[in-house]
Amino acid sequence: MKKDNIYRAAREAYNDTAEKPLNREEAADRLHVSLASLARYETDESVPGSEVVFAMSKLYENPALRHQYCAECCQIGMDDYAFSTPKSLFESGYGLINANKVLEKFKNELFDVLADGTVDEEEIVRLRAIIPQIKNVQKLLTEIEIEIEKHAMKMDIELK
Repeated sequence: MKKDNIYRAAREAYNDTAEKPLNREEAADRLHVSLASLARYETDESVPGSEVVFAMSKLYENPALRHQYCAECCQIGMDDYAFSTPKSLFESGYGLINANKVLEKFKNELFDVLADGTVDEEEIVRLRAIIPQIKNVQKLLTEIEIEIEKHAMKMDIELK
């Protein structure tokens, strides 16, 4: 099964709710790229640069597009950050509240490891075991950030 193109999907999602939907030609004009370039981006023939993706995320009111681009198209992001479709603000916030136990455990573990001012091999193993849980908290924070930015983008549009 072919994966959906993230740039075309972002434009189409915008069009689903936009007062004035954008066809490919109008989007290309507003993004200051050629129609041929946008067509290549939307058909996986080429990958846009980060500045174009940033502009797309603003135009399409989709801050998650930047995070998805980093996780799927940038070597650093592919190695360091997993992307999943953001949950609702409620779901992410609730998840973060529940993650409080993990944060409390991490705080105590970190204090225990750093108390003597040195880190030995056993302590490195202990800290590495915590990293996946901390990355989950980081993911929840990113989801909350994306949802807040998405709502702020919509409010700015409505206030103009």
